[in-house]
Amino acid sequence: MFEARFSSDIDRPLLAATLILTLIGVAFVFSATSMASASAEHGLYLKQIAYLLLALLAGGLIAAVPYRVYEGRTAYLLYGVALGLLVLTLFVGHVGLGAQRWLGWGPVKIQPSELAKVATVILLASQLGDRKKDLTQIRNLVRPIVTAGIPFLLVLKQPDLGTSVAFVAMLLTMLYWAGLPLLYLFFLISPIANVALSFYTPAWFVFLGVLAVILYRSRIRLLPLLLVVGVNLIVGIATPQIWNHLQPYQKQRITTFLDPGADAYGAGYQIIQSKIAIGSGQVFGKGYLHGTQKGLAFLPEQHTDFIYSVVGEETGFVGAALVASLYLLLILRGIRVAHHARNKFGGLLAIGMTSIFLYHVLVNIWMTVGLAPVTGLPLPLLSYGGSSLVASFLQVGLIQNVAMRWRDY
Repeated sequence: MFEARFSSDIDRPLLAATLILTLIGVAFVFSATSMASASAEHGLYLKQIAYLLLALLAGGLIAAVPYRVYEGRTAYLLYGVALGLLVLTLFVGHVGLGAQRWLGWGPVKIQPSELAKVATVILLASQLGDRKKDLTQIRNLVRPIVTAGIPFLLVLKQPDLGTSVAFVAMLLTMLYWAGLPLLYLFFLISPIANVALSFYTPAWFVFLGVLAVILYRSRIRLLPLLLVVGVNLIVGIATPQIWNHLQPYQKQRITTFLDPGADAYGAGYQIIQSKIAIGSGQVFGKGYLHGTQKGLAFLPEQHTDFIYSVVGEETGFVGAALVASLYLLLILRGIRVAHHARNKFGGLLAIGMTSIFLYHVLVNIWMTVGLAPVTGLPLPLLSYGGSSLVASFLQVGLIQNVAMRWRDY
C-alpha cells in the first residue's frame, strides 16, 4: 500500500543535513574538476546534479511506501536481486582501477555493491526483528551471519576490500541493537583482532591467553566456547596464507598506511599529498576554487575518494569541521530515529542504514588524514558518483520512513 505523504514527524534536522551536505558535494565536485589539468572532467558537476535529481526521486519513493512493506518476502526479493547483480558483475562487469565493480549499459553504469548494502540491511532487519529470538543461541546467529557473509565474499572477490568490510560493520551494529550481549559481540569481533596480531607470534599467543581467560570467566556454554576458540585458531593460522594471496595493490595500501614515507612517490603518494592539502588549509583555508594542491593536480582522485581533502584545503579547519559536524548530526538523528521506533524492525532498519553512513564517513575521513588505509570508499553525499549518491538517499529515505511512521506501528 502506497502512502505518499510526509507527516509532521519527518526528521527535519536529518533532511537539512542531507541536503546541505549534497549541495556542498556538488560545489566541491565542481571545484575539484575546474582546473585546466582536468579538462576531461569539467562537466562532472552537471552529471552530479542529474544524479541528485534521480537520488531525490529514489529517496522520496522509498520513503513514501510504509516501511513494513519491505519486511518478509519483499526483503528476500530485494536481497536476491542485489546478489544477482553482484554475481553478474563478476562475469560481465567493467574493470577499473584494478577492480571489477561496475555494470554498464551504454553510458549508464551502476555499482551493485552500493545497492547491495541497502538490500542487506533490509533483510537483516527482517531476520532480527523477532523479539522472541535468543541471539545467544548459535542457531539464531547463523542466518544473519550468512546473509551478510554472502555479499561480503562477492564484493571481496571484485576485489573491493573497503566496501566488503561495510557488511561486517552493518552486521555487528545490528546484532548489538537487536540485543546481542556485549560479551558475545566481543567474541564475534575477536577474529578481527586475531588478524592484526597473527603476524607477530608472541602477541598472538598473549591475545589467545587473554581470550581464554575471558572465555573461562564468562562461563558460556560449551558449544559457543569451542566455536570461538576454533574460529580464532583458524583465523590466526589462515591469515598469513590469505596475505600471500592478496593483490599487490592491496598489500601496498596496508603497508603504506603503516609507513607512508617508505614509498613517498609510489604507494604513499596519495596519503602524503592528502595530508599536505588538508594541513595547508590551516584555519580558514585558501579560498573556494583556490586550492593549490588540487589546482596543480598533486591530489589524486580529488573529486571522489579524496574530496574531503579539497574541502580541508579550500575552507580550512572551519569548513572541514562544519562538514564533519553535519555528518555527526545526520548520524545522531539516525540513531535517535532508531531509538524512538516502537517497532523492532523499524529500529533495526534505521540503525542499519545509519551504520552504513558511520562506517563510510569514519573510514573516508580517517583515510584522508592518514589514520586508515586508502580503501577507495567514497564520502557519502559529497563524493562524485551516481550509485553512491542514490544509495545514500535510499538510506536517508528509509530512516525518514521510520521517523514518519513511529506512531503507526
